[in-house]
Amino acid sequence: MSKLTLRAAQLDLARQMETPQYIRNFIDFVARCGYNAVMLYLEDRIRTASYPYPSTAESYSEEQIRELVEYARQKGIDLFPCVATLGHAERFLRHPELQHLAELQGDMKGRFGGTRKDSFCPTHPEFYDFIGRYLQEVAALFPSPYFHAGLDEFWDFNLCPRCQKAAPDLLAEEKLFLRHIQIIHELLKKAGKRMMMWSDMFENYTHIMQDVPSDVIMMDWQYQQDVRSYQGHLLDIGEEDRIAVNEKYGFETIIAPADRSIGNIRSYIEYVENRKVLGCMLTSWEKSDTFLYRTFPIFGYAGFLMNGKSDQEAFQAMMQELFGNQDELFSEGIKQAMTSGFWRHFSSFSESRLFTRDFFGLPYAAMQTDELLDSLLRQYLPGISNELGRIVCEDMLVALREKILSHRLKKLFHDSLDRGLTSERKAAIEQTFAEGEQLLLQLEKEWEKKRPGITPNVFTQAKPGLLKKLSQQLRMLEVGAFLRLRSCTPDEFIVQPISISLCCKGQWHEVACGNYKANDTETALFERFIPFDPKLGVPEAIRLELSGLGGRGLCYVEVRQPDGRVLVPAAITAVTGIVEHPEYMLENDVNWAWFGKQSSREAYLNPVLVSLKHSVTLTLKERSF
Repeated sequence: MSKLTLRAAQLDLARQMETPQYIRNFIDFVARCGYNAVMLYLEDRIRTASYPYPSTAESYSEEQIRELVEYARQKGIDLFPCVATLGHAERFLRHPELQHLAELQGDMKGRFGGTRKDSFCPTHPEFYDFIGRYLQEVAALFPSPYFHAGLDEFWDFNLCPRCQKAAPDLLAEEKLFLRHIQIIHELLKKAGKRMMMWSDMFENYTHIMQDVPSDVIMMDWQYQQDVRSYQGHLLDIGEEDRIAVNEKYGFETIIAPADRSIGNIRSYIEYVENRKVLGCMLTSWEKSDTFLYRTFPIFGYAGFLMNGKSDQEAFQAMMQELFGNQDELFSEGIKQAMTSGFWRHFSSFSESRLFTRDFFGLPYAAMQTDELLDSLLRQYLPGISNELGRIVCEDMLVALREKILSHRLKKLFHDSLDRGLTSERKAAIEQTFAEGEQLLLQLEKEWEKKRPGITPNVFTQAKPGLLKKLSQQLRMLEVGAFLRLRSCTPDEFIVQPISISLCCKGQWHEVACGNYKANDTETALFERFIPFDPKLGVPEAIRLELSGLGGRGLCYVEVRQPDGRVLVPAAITAVTGIVEHPEYMLENDVNWAWFGKQSSREAYLNPVLVSLKHSVTLTLKERSF
């Protein structure tokens, strides 16, 4: 791979502010690893004359930004901004002074059923005046020729009455998006900037690319472990040659992998080996309840890779830069940690993770790998003389510890679900809870060291709620009343909640509702254990009702009673909406009844399909074996 022209790293400061000193340290590190640009993903984090609403504690001043820009220039780094100009606008729209600019007004529901205001309304008569002034103010702080305008994932688009009047059909909706691009492009051009944008929404709006100004730089993001093609991000995960499409219409392309795994970066750069791209930007998202240090090895490796080094050369250069150590065993440990990746959002102790499993069982290989990595990195930690390398290794160990505790809990939970909550298992669960609490205390202290002055301390804020949820999950196991639902979801981006109701003593009761998904996007066939209140009585029937965006396969459901009895499907008594092969739910196997349309794209573009209710009602009988 030849050296790329633009070699950028991204800092997500919108979801988590970092101190100016941290940003300077990050600039130092990526500069040493061969990067020549850093994008600050800001949303609303800069306080300006036209946007004075955020407090000083949650925003950067113009002077702070100027100082960072100058510091980056001295290090050979072009610092440029990203301000989301359509979706991902929740930080702007949280202020009462700007809520009138939101697409969703009052109790309006968005495409996915929520009411959060996170998208601007492009037909509001005051919107472009506001965003135009703000973009001009931000652009003036950055000498860079580039300005990223966001434009990804604006799901709540063309929903308000004013927009729907302006765009009554799909083609008009596409033109409304095109108009927005053209206006933002003109605003940035007047500010002397070349516009960048995420390209994913062209998967939905396929007829307008030829009319987008051709000097816009398309940034294509792909986060899967192994990039063999460009895969769609929501609607049926369609596959296409996005770089060829960009080239057809005269656009330059920047590829955008993520810091989630070494495989994603390596394979994406390999994918474009014989393709024309302007550069690569390694993205990093939502580190509010983690620290970025654990993925510094990925940043280092990616920077050297972008400079034309081979996979092995890039990895060795990263090891030398960060750890001053190319010991073979230590290197293999770091590489495996970079391949496995680390979890986000402290989700490892969530009900979703602990009560969900792959149909084929628990991930024992991953469990053992994390234990081995923890032991190996602890062995090498004392010998790391580089201060940054030591901080990185310590943060990786914290991340591994969290995963190990989660693995342990998951096995204990599923052993209890399958064979009962014994006193030994309960004691082991409580001990793991205690270790998790100690980990949270450690992270609270780490926050104060790594993010001094940044508030709130997310770990302090989240700890009471997390500990309460863990206690509730243990009580669920003690009660022992669960639904076991087997599902197949080839498109993990669907938003199709399942409402589950039980008929007890002739009365229907909704006992659960959720958009249940596998823990990993690579897993299509999974099982979710869902608690219910046994005081309702012994269920005579169960109804599963789905609606929303996309389709889902349900294979089987059973009801586990606290006394050990298991109720299984006996017969189908009712079917509503679109359900293919509902009879498959009568058998305990992997054939699935399909609820809704096969195409999530069709549902996304047709609100009538989204509102349809698809249901199957099953009588229950006691399992006889």
